[in-house]
Amino acid sequence: MKLKSILIVIIAVIIVAVLTMFAAMVSVIFDVMSYTATGHETLSPSGAESGKALVVYNPGITGSAKSAAVKIAGDLQAKGYVVDLCGIRSADAGKTAGYNVIVVGGPVYVGNASSSVKSYLSALVPDSGTKVGVFGTGSVALDSEDLATVLKNVASVDSPASIKAALKLLTQDNADIKCSTFVDELLR
Repeated sequence: MKLKSILIVIIAVIIVAVLTMFAAMVSVIFDVMSYTATGHETLSPSGAESGKALVVYNPGITGSAKSAAVKIAGDLQAKGYVVDLCGIRSADAGKTAGYNVIVVGGPVYVGNASSSVKSYLSALVPDSGTKVGVFGTGSVALDSEDLATVLKNVASVDSPASIKAALKLLTQDNADIKCSTFVDELLR
């Protein structure tokens, strides 16, 4: 009987170790996509210029975060902003001086923002008066649309920047409407 108990404990320890290693590998693999985000594109408004905006994104595995960043950048451009749309690993993503608006986002895996987004936000020190927004994409809905709840899910970090707006975008959401509402909230 004692041998059976020892065997059960050994099996349980092995299972926990395998699950822990799997979770660590998944976390690393999910954030690997951020290393492909090195692009930079500047979008100019068709009319009068309202200001400058920086939109930084980690595309994630599915690319849905990049799609959301493109929609947000387009909404800012439509409101008259010159928008620099940058992958999170782009050299231009680190140059935050001179922007009126900065938006940062990426995928949310198992209730946590990707480590590249957390790192970026923890190092972000925008100019005084810069409006900062964050977004995350994922498949799990939140219980609340309260700013603090959304921030905890999509940013998961204390940032020196004062974050004015946050968005959690789900796969089944109408992204155009939610991104537009997010931009309106950010610019208020």
